[in-house]
Amino acid sequence: MSEAKLTIPCLKYLISYLEACREFKHSGEILDGLPHDPDDFNKWEKTIFAKFEQERLGLGLPDGYVPSSTFWLVDGGKFIGAGNLRHCLTPALERFGGHIGYSIRPSKWNRGYGTIQLSLLLREASKLGISQVLVTCDEGNTGSYRVIKKSGGIYQDTIDNIIDNKLRRTKRYWIDTSPKTRTDN
Repeated sequence: MSEAKLTIPCLKYLISYLEACREFKHSGEILDGLPHDPDDFNKWEKTIFAKFEQERLGLGLPDGYVPSSTFWLVDGGKFIGAGNLRHCLTPALERFGGHIGYSIRPSKWNRGYGTIQLSLLLREASKLGISQVLVTCDEGNTGSYRVIKKSGGIYQDTIDNIIDNKLRRTKRYWIDTSPKTRTDN
């Protein structure tokens, strides 16, 4: 895990990313961080990188969306997880989603990758001039809120959201991105 790093999504890791999408689909987990259906690979493989770049630049976004940067966590030449850094918040993102969303492929859970990924995403947020980030997670996702707390997350509250016609209790945390105030440096 000492080689774990963030990278901009690129062809070098595409097949490993596809394998992770398959892993998520097979596990039945929600694909928040890995939105591509592996069964439709031939539909998105040629456009994935251009789409990520358009999102970063804020071009052609659907109503209610904000510019966002996507990063892949890689280690040992393999895709480990995806992170999304939203450049600003909307009222909807203040309730659910926040500035940062991230996912680690199921076969790499409970190995410290979530903590590494969030730490690296916080550094990227700081580079964008975002001094405090909002990070949210489902109330039942103990792994996620442990990572958030370990990364300096200060609990704000737990609120109810209706997402895809389902109640999702959402914990909200704020994290200071300044390297001087964080303990993960």
